Amino acid sequence: MSCRRIAVWTLALLTLGSTAVRAQIPYTKDQIPTRTQLARVGLERQWIAVVALSETERVLRVSRSADLVFAQTNNGGLHTYDADTGKYLWTANLGGYTPFARPVSSNSFAVFGTVADSLLAFDKKTGRVIWRASLGTVPTSGTVADEDRVLVGTSEGRVNAYSLKIKDTKGNSTIRDKPAMEWGWQTSGPIGTLPLIAEHMVAFGSSDGRVYVVAKDEQTTLYRIRTGGPIGDGLGGFGTRTLLIPSADNNLYAVDLLTSQNQWVFPSGAPILQAPLVAGEEILTINEKGVLSSLDPASGSARWSANTPEATLLSISPQRIYLRSWAHDLIVVERATGKYLADAAATYQRAGLNLREYELSMLNRYDDRLCLGTGSGLIVCLREIGANQPRPIRDPKALPFGYIPPEGLNKTPPPVPPAEATEPAEKKEGEPEKPADGAEKPADEPKPEAEKP
Repeated sequence: MSCRRIAVWTLALLTLGSTAVRAQIPYTKDQIPTRTQLARVGLERQWIAVVALSETERVLRVSRSADLVFAQTNNGGLHTYDADTGKYLWTANLGGYTPFARPVSSNSFAVFGTVADSLLAFDKKTGRVIWRASLGTVPTSGTVADEDRVLVGTSEGRVNAYSLKIKDTKGNSTIRDKPAMEWGWQTSGPIGTLPLIAEHMVAFGSSDGRVYVVAKDEQTTLYRIRTGGPIGDGLGGFGTRTLLIPSADNNLYAVDLLTSQNQWVFPSGAPILQAPLVAGEEILTINEKGVLSSLDPASGSARWSANTPEATLLSISPQRIYLRSWAHDLIVVERATGKYLADAAATYQRAGLNLREYELSMLNRYDDRLCLGTGSGLIVCLREIGANQPRPIRDPKALPFGYIPPEGLNKTPPPVPPAEATEPAEKKEGEPEKPADGAEKPADEPKPEAEKP
């Protein structure tokens, strides 16, 4: 066969097979933001990764811990990457097909995830399964872990804590082959709020409108805070003792973690379902109408507010705040004033930065990076131009949340004053609400009620 005929047959085969070949590629060239497009909004690529998927497999969620990025698929795949470099580390399997993917977490030695009614732990270095435990019900929150325990919320309204280590007679700790139930708390509604672990306590919210604060290492309730609606998807912590509670009753509450005393309430005008973002001496909150507010941590008053097109928070840098519109367009706001540096139209139309196919995103509560993903398996991490090193949002040298100084408070906060009943008295129709002390309660200044355990 002549060389010319070989060339013709080769071209024909490539033409016939081109459709099948393209179907296996998880992205097109146009999906990858160019250097020029990103530079127009002051960004550049940190790294890009491609998740290996089967023909019908899709990425359901992209999430991260302090040092890892995770991509979870509908086939139960868990793909793990280095958060700073994007280096592929390992792939593990959570289980079979699943339509849901809850956020995973990690500590220094393991990664924790859920699927169906199971909780799994994987070796952080290799992805090897350490153990698999049955929850007996469906998890409805992501996992959260420290060095000694992992927590998860369930559809039955429980938050369960599992012990990860065992101590011998000399006090030396070793990692358990199987987790041991340390404690479990029952609430009155499914748990959709990610629990918050403090130094001596754990706080978790429920769809019953309450936040529960319990001892971390024993089955002891410290107090409960009742709001007027389901708690948002995550709590926040400012400094060492200000617990931030987003609620569907339109308010963000600040409560002293150690004493249960109300510090302030910020009325946003719409349900607050996204977790607040704390950075330095600033608290950012956004409600379901897209109103973004920068709050003074001392008083809870708004330094500024900005209207966005029902946006969600992505990340924050020293000078900028990054959000996504309902159409997945990038929005850039000046951190000091709340003024738009680039609205959705500016980034999409004028800068030509099309991120609309990146339907997967997350709130980065660790540093200033932006991480986006597509269901077809493309993950891109962005940074501000010249920001070669990630900038931590929380000072690594700061005291841990919930820290109690040696000369300070006792481990257990003082009991709630007797005047505040566990449940408010039934209100007659047309009668104004009053707080426990009997004083009139201004309509624009709601207060969370601390409840006895």
